[in-house]
Amino acid sequence: MVGVIYWEDLRAPDFKSLPERAIAVLPMGASEQHGPHLAVSVDSDLVEAVLARTQVADGCTVLVLPTLRVTKSAEHDRHPGTLSLTGDTLLAVLRDIAASVHRAGIDRLCLFNGHGGNTALLEVAVRDMRITHDMIAVHCGWFGFAQAQAHFDAQALAMDVHGGDIETSAMLAAAPEKVDMAKARDFRPAMQDWPQKWIGLTGQVARPGWLIDDLNADGACGNAAAATVEKGEALLSSAARNFSDFLGELAAFDHRASL
Repeated sequence: MVGVIYWEDLRAPDFKSLPERAIAVLPMGASEQHGPHLAVSVDSDLVEAVLARTQVADGCTVLVLPTLRVTKSAEHDRHPGTLSLTGDTLLAVLRDIAASVHRAGIDRLCLFNGHGGNTALLEVAVRDMRITHDMIAVHCGWFGFAQAQAHFDAQALAMDVHGGDIETSAMLAAAPEKVDMAKARDFRPAMQDWPQKWIGLTGQVARPGWLIDDLNADGACGNAAAATVEKGEALLSSAARNFSDFLGELAAFDHRASL
């Protein structure tokens, strides 16, 4: 079996014939508010849209696990519609999924993330998987593979952290029926007025704990009114191309030291 395969489509005996270097990919979305103009499914929809566009190299086998659609979204809890797990609960879920993947004979697992609020916890999770199961476990976000610089102003990009031009454009390409452009506008983030030398969310040394309400009362940050389907498709397509290339690298990667 080669190519992109969905875990749930396999029969139990199929797992006995998987290639040694097969990769399991766990899509991680969220169910959380994204301002007045976007559905709460954004993070799940976008990570799935990238996977739907992903084509792996010949000989590479990728098994896509069922998407986690409720993850760690506590920073959005004050807005209705948000569903959230605690960090302890999500970490326990990831540990259990890793154990199940390992029992199926797969030792490469990629946590493919669509929600920034998960990121810090994923670093802990993949380390635990390495310790507990000797797995080659990695985490990454879909946007890290997208070539955004070609389509977005660099200064605006730094402030576009939630439900702005980036995610609205991507949703116009992935699920336009879930976008209400009549309610999209320039959601100015309060962090534009922060000192931004040492403290901030865009690469500064000190990163504060924050809630979305600290940044914008409407629950979005960035100029959603500037979104276009063309920019969104460029983001998703470039992310899929680069993610495909990454999967080929992961299939050959093994950093485990021989002791």
